[in-house]
This record gives sequence, structure tokens and C-alpha cells, in this order.
Amino acid sequence: MTSLTALDRLRRLLAVIPWVVERDGPLIDEIVERFDYRRSELLEDLEHVLFFVGVHPFTPDCLIDVTIAEERVWIRYADWFRRPMRLGSAETIALYAAGRSVAAITDDDELGPLERALTKLASGMSPGDNRAVEVRLGPGSTGTIDIIRAAVADQTTVDIDYYSYGRDASGQRLVDPYRFYADKGHWYVSGHCHKAESQRVFRLDRISRCESTSLGFDAPDAPDDTVDHIPTNGDLPEVVVELAAEARWVVEEYPHSGVQELSDGRVRVRLPVSSPQWLERLLLRLGPTGSVVEAPAGLGIEIRSTAARRILAVYGV
Repeated sequence: MTSLTALDRLRRLLAVIPWVVERDGPLIDEIVERFDYRRSELLEDLEHVLFFVGVHPFTPDCLIDVTIAEERVWIRYADWFRRPMRLGSAETIALYAAGRSVAAITDDDELGPLERALTKLASGMSPGDNRAVEVRLGPGSTGTIDIIRAAVADQTTVDIDYYSYGRDASGQRLVDPYRFYADKGHWYVSGHCHKAESQRVFRLDRISRCESTSLGFDAPDAPDDTVDHIPTNGDLPEVVVELAAEARWVVEEYPHSGVQELSDGRVRVRLPVSSPQWLERLLLRLGPTGSVVEAPAGLGIEIRSTAARRILAVYGV
């Protein structure tokens, strides 16, 4: 049985909840076997995580009820969760778009509840909305997605040409793909990179060529899915960037070693810098919404000005 990361345990638990509710008291061993969930981890998550899930004011009628007795589990939604969900137009379209992006790469016989949920969402949208939404989760090609999915399932190595955003360089890689997944609007594949001799995470829209090989591999029980594998333990030089409220997305998108809340929604975040080129592009993208307030030599605010002058020179300005 695989050992799950914290994120995988959360995803597994979210899948377990509706399944248990629908069956009204399945055996613990049945849940363990069906969801490949360690018994100790399952019981810990049910008793010490799910039992405290709810909404304000966290009274009994606003908490999920979990009962474990005689080797069986019962999960009952709080009264608050039984109320019909009310979604705004923007929320409905966003949810429908996310569902369609997953359905586009899922085999027809695996859709089941997802297809039924999408049908209900479409029926509740304004006339024409379901025809107007076109979903593209990252520009990864269908061919690349098919090759990666097959390689993950068959545990075979892939040969790719990959652009590294952090180093601003392209190169050939041999990768043992462990997992294929979506996160924050992009497709990713995590696996062992033969060139780096360690685990890495690759964004599919940065793969320009992808070919399958005849090489096989054994996947680890608990792969590390840290995006771009950027350490936050001080091994890399770090800069402190002050962000306006509209630039808080940086905290969600990039690994960091600390966040300080300021007034008016502003924050200061400490970012590890994998390369000067990465920091240049980030600062140019942020524009006036981000500024470096603390940095080692060569990575201060002057790095943005230098990059801007270089870009203008390319265009003869």
C-alpha cells in the first residue's frame, strides 16, 4: 500500500466522504481496500480532521458528523451542507469549465458522476452559456497528454524537449513520469529526471517534443510533487518582495520561506531565487505592484531596470 503525502491524503479523503455517505456505514477495511488508504491514516483523518470540518459558528448543526463503531464508518452532513448550493453566474461557469477540462481527457466509461454533474450545471446556466465556454487548461497538446498518460500507466520513460522557466533555457530530458495532474490552470507531470538525477515537476505547455521509449522504471511509493523542486530551506539566495493586494497571487504561485502581512492587503514575501533571469521576468511581470525591499548583491531593484533596458534595446528603443 502506498504512503500518501499530505496533499494526496486530502484528495483521498475528499473522495471517501461522498462514497461513505452514499453507502451508510461501510466497513473500514472496505474503505481501506477501495481507496488504497492506510488504515491508521484513514482513522486519523476521520477522527482528527473531518470531525472538525464545518462552517461558522461551528455549532453541531454546522459540523460534519463522523461515527466509527463496530468496524464501520458513518458520515452525515451537517444541516448547513444540506441546503441547496447557490452559485453565481461566474462561479457556475468557472466550475463548468474546470469540469469540462477534466472530462476532455477522461475515458467515456470513467466519467460517471462528473458527466451528470456537468449536465446539471449546464442546465442551470443561462441559455447559450454551455455553447460559449471553450476550456483550455494550459496549451499542452493532446498528443503530449496522451503519451504522458500512457507512460504513467505503463511505467515507461519519455524523451522530451523542455523549456525551464527558472533557467530560461531549453534542453532534452529523459523522464520517468510518476504522476500526471492539473493544478492552478496547468497540466503537470512529476517524475525522475535522468539529467538532474532527482525528481522534478514539468509543466506540459513547456514541453515542445514528447516521445515514448521502451525503457521501464519502478515508481516510488510517495513521489515529491513540489513544483519545479525549488528549495525554501536557505540553499538558494533569497529576496524579499513587497506586493500590492492585486499581486498576492505570487504567494500562491511560487515557493516561499515566509509571508508578512502588511496594511491595505499588501504583503512581503521571501522568495528563493533559482536564477537572476527568473527574478527579472517576475519583476517585469509585476511592474509597479511589486518591489524588492531586501536582496543580496546583484538581485536588488536594479535587476528590473537592467532587464527592461535589455528588452528595449532588442526593439531598438
